[in-house]
Amino acid sequence: MRFFLILSVIAAGFAAPAMAQEASLVKPGQTVLNISASERQTVQQDLLTASLRYETEGPDSAALQSKINALITKALEAGKKYKDVQVATDHYYVYPYDPNQQPHPDPEEKIEKHEKKPIVWRGNQGLNMKSKNSADLLKLLGELQAMGMQTNNLSYTLSPESFETVRDGLMESALTKLREKAERAAKALGKKEAELVEVNVDTAYPNYPVPMMARAEMAGQAMDMKYAAPTASPGDSEITLTVSARAVLK
Repeated sequence: MRFFLILSVIAAGFAAPAMAQEASLVKPGQTVLNISASERQTVQQDLLTASLRYETEGPDSAALQSKINALITKALEAGKKYKDVQVATDHYYVYPYDPNQQPHPDPEEKIEKHEKKPIVWRGNQGLNMKSKNSADLLKLLGELQAMGMQTNNLSYTLSPESFETVRDGLMESALTKLREKAERAAKALGKKEAELVEVNVDTAYPNYPVPMMARAEMAGQAMDMKYAAPTASPGDSEITLTVSARAVLK
């Protein structure tokens, strides 16, 4: 951990005009100490997340939706085998695609000679997964890829539970150092005690890492083919916490 300290002292009776109102709140013989400290800690990410989608197309919208529904149902059933993996459905989108609206490859060809193509229906639905049990999530991800789903994202992040635990520890450490610094300043100024007032805590949630690409060696396109599960390795997140306070030195 690295520690940064910023001090500014306002002595009663010697405040600048802009601080006159603040100084008026300080009793004679007291001093106000503005102090802040930052703590940083690097933590290994412990939550693996993944997002997938299934895309298909066909001439009939009803048949298309039935195909999507059947595969997503199968994917959700597969997810039930892994109790530590949370699986949730994402956006479901079906729309018509008119290939005749695309530019003709030969602008010189007369339009009446161009065969009109039928409307095509396209659709997709996504799944989101997350788990601290990375082995199970990766195994399930491989199964879903074998069913025909495509991986949009596979990445590690820090779970909210771990973030809260680390943040509380950093806060306690920063407050302890604030108290020690305030007492040291009081002693240096000939004061007997220091009281912290108006304490503020500011925590920056760690930045998410760049999504990792899943790696899988697929033997073919059959739904029941053997597959190799993707792999992923956790990175680190840096948590920064800043505590600021005013200390009255008496």
